[in-house]
Amino acid sequence: MTFHYTDPDGDGLHVEPTARFGQPAISIRAVRVDIEGASVAVHVPVDQVEELIAGIRDTARQAASEGAQR
Repeated sequence: MTFHYTDPDGDGLHVEPTARFGQPAISIRAVRVDIEGASVAVHVPVDQVEELIAGIRDTARQAASEGAQR
């Protein structure tokens, strides 16, 4: 299974299963639409995915809080 997200500008985020140093992981690749072939990937071991998601949620709450203060 692969997850794709595209922002309003057309840039994408692609998440797919992979292996890193022989261990199960996910590959998170950011793809820019305005620069042909421009992408960068981060490989996250599966035992650290929940920590990553928790960090994203905390950051989203902070962004929402700062946005509400403007």
